[in-house]
Amino acid sequence: MYKKLTSEDYITSSIIRFGSHKRYIQEKLLVDFFAVKGNLKIAEYLNKYIQQHLSEFQSKSRIRILDVGPAIGALTTMLVLQELDKFGLMDKAQVYLIDVSERVINSTQNLDFFYPKTILDVSLKARIFKKLKSSKAIIQSAESMPFKTNFFDIVLAGFLFHHLHDSIKPVVASEIERTIRKEGLIAIAEEWFEDYKKDYAHEHIGDEIPLAFESIIKMEDMIALFKDIDVKIQSNSEDIPKENYYYFCAEKK
Repeated sequence: MYKKLTSEDYITSSIIRFGSHKRYIQEKLLVDFFAVKGNLKIAEYLNKYIQQHLSEFQSKSRIRILDVGPAIGALTTMLVLQELDKFGLMDKAQVYLIDVSERVINSTQNLDFFYPKTILDVSLKARIFKKLKSSKAIIQSAESMPFKTNFFDIVLAGFLFHHLHDSIKPVVASEIERTIRKEGLIAIAEEWFEDYKKDYAHEHIGDEIPLAFESIIKMEDMIALFKDIDVKIQSNSEDIPKENYYYFCAEKK
């Protein structure tokens, strides 16, 4: 049985809705396919970003990637690793994970989830799994991240922010901005429903998998949380209500 959730439950798990499910990725694919599409958009832009900075990445001994609130399986990171491999860069990647849920971290590092072969190359599975198993993971809130300033090359937040209280969103955005290096890539994907409480939440109130606490935020307001970035690509505002998600990718100035 699932307990009745309150707005404070985000403290104990960043993926309340799916945190108890071993088949996390499959559940997500079936229930919220928009989340997969958002992550695919990030991967699509990353390919262009790597092309623009290829010589710089090739000269690095390590490409540091941070996934903030990765959820079980760290799907966003796996898609990023796949893109890096297209340029012969996956072996340089060092993955970092931070999440308040111990289950998320343990299940991801122990590879206790199913590889989504519909969107990831099966031939890369062993190497991608090796990267997740050797990831440097921290179980704590993203409000104060124990990483050096300008440390990461790529910071990902795939469908994280709607799990955060509105008062915490600016703090986490600031930490992401602090830890990314100049011209490093910040990639954000988020859900959006024009009338969440009346429409989406009402339709899913009887789901076997209960809805998590969600405090959604408009794309324009999300971008405004970051004070020193250059947005390179973003969702078309007209498409967001139809797609139920948005994304943007930016470089730190």
